Amino acid sequence: MKRRLFIVGTLSLAFVVSACDRQPVENVIVVGTGTDIGVLLPVAETSALDGEVNALLYAGLNSARWGEGGVEYFLGDHSLAERWEYNPDSTALSYFLRGDAVWSDGHPIDAADIVFTFELIRRPEIGSAYVEAWAQLDSVIAIGDRQVTFHFQRRYPQMLFDTGIGIIPAHVFEEVATDGATLTGHATILEPGGQLVVSGPYRVAEWRPGERLLLEANPLSFAPSPATDSIVFRVVPEEVTMLAELETGGLDVVAPVSMSDATRLEADERFRVETMDDRFYDYLAWNLEETALFGDAEVRRALSLAIDRQTIIDGLSIGRFARPAAGPYPPIFGELVDPSVIPDSYLPDSATAILAARGWADSDGDGVLDKDGRAFSFTLLTQAGNERRTSAAEIIQARYAEIGIEVNITALDFGTLLGLMFDERDFEAVLLGWQVALEPSYLGAFFWPPDHPFNFTGYASAELDRLIPLAQSAATAEDAAPYWREAARVIAVDRPYAFLWYFDDVAALREGITNTRIDTYGLFQNLHEWRLRP
Repeated sequence: MKRRLFIVGTLSLAFVVSACDRQPVENVIVVGTGTDIGVLLPVAETSALDGEVNALLYAGLNSARWGEGGVEYFLGDHSLAERWEYNPDSTALSYFLRGDAVWSDGHPIDAADIVFTFELIRRPEIGSAYVEAWAQLDSVIAIGDRQVTFHFQRRYPQMLFDTGIGIIPAHVFEEVATDGATLTGHATILEPGGQLVVSGPYRVAEWRPGERLLLEANPLSFAPSPATDSIVFRVVPEEVTMLAELETGGLDVVAPVSMSDATRLEADERFRVETMDDRFYDYLAWNLEETALFGDAEVRRALSLAIDRQTIIDGLSIGRFARPAAGPYPPIFGELVDPSVIPDSYLPDSATAILAARGWADSDGDGVLDKDGRAFSFTLLTQAGNERRTSAAEIIQARYAEIGIEVNITALDFGTLLGLMFDERDFEAVLLGWQVALEPSYLGAFFWPPDHPFNFTGYASAELDRLIPLAQSAATAEDAAPYWREAARVIAVDRPYAFLWYFDDVAALREGITNTRIDTYGLFQNLHEWRLRP
């Protein structure tokens, strides 16, 4: 369910394949990934790539797309429900299932599968990323085989959002789902080829972790057959190889392609470039437990004012796809963005004055500011292999040196970096990025609550603690909007991050690929409808 997968937005996926992987079958699209697929099960997925693949394998109760300024929910060909309805006070949402839906092993899909899936994600021992759906849920009740009713504590805007996860088969997993390890260690997950029970347009024909995943059309899908008979995902992490393969014809899609390469590629008539707009931002995050350096909001403001965002964007040649950032909501959220919150200008003299007023001075003449015997020196971690981020870190390092701040840059592989951030909290500053969800409630569900793992900076705000519950308990999106807007303003002013730039995810496709729908909702939202001309 791509509308939800923002928690690993730092992931840099590079799709690549060699010509030898193209199948002799005419109707095949071969893609590749710079990272491996993790778990072929929605309740346990942990990455954006997992979500992209699982959306091809498992149907949900509803479907969604990006509309005018927000997500629109509907019942499409791959929705398990044929209709939904609310009770009179909108505290209960009932789905009525279609009668022709079966699992790929022929077993009927019924209300018990929905109840099982949602009861599973609420169990802490499973560790599902979707447990937040239960923040407002009281119960999920099956009424016969074809009706399931969600009972909520109150009416709130994200009810369709929170009931949209991909459903998994109870008859396969109910006897073994004791904890997360047992669930993901099930034989059909570890060796899914021909035996993983799914409901989507595709099923798994072969999976070799770390190498390739082959999907083929699911003959028992209740929806129309996919336009493409097979899809091959291959794991090849090298970006240089990715671009070489794209340009020599062994590759159908590069998504995402680096912004600096996208301009060159779109000038080539063999390719076209499409974008998932403004759903991402890069940031420089401070470990606020390092109070001597980053605990003062005014110091954090100075650090932000010392970053020349527009010059970095221009210097990296990413201006077509990026724009300076001001806060945690990118422009896609429209009226939720307070117009008074604008990107910090590059004002190094103001930054110097703020730091001096807070007691930072070069007392020993070594060119580095100090205070109470502590030099203003820190290590900045970023993602190895991401040229945009490593180059930005070097430019920021130079600008900080001009005002007396010493920065040491360490680039780490993605897994190691996340471990230091989320597990060990062993860092001083990090330059990375997020992909955001398409419902504004993500602001209060993941990044900023004091006890949430993704609030890795340790940021806390009494005002935020007041505003978020008010937004979460609002009956409608209109009622919630003022609280979300103010919460985003508080974060922007406090600057637990120096927000750098909002940017687009960029895909380069062979001109022979048709019938794509790529927009803010996702790059691969209708991959089952893509066609490849000979």
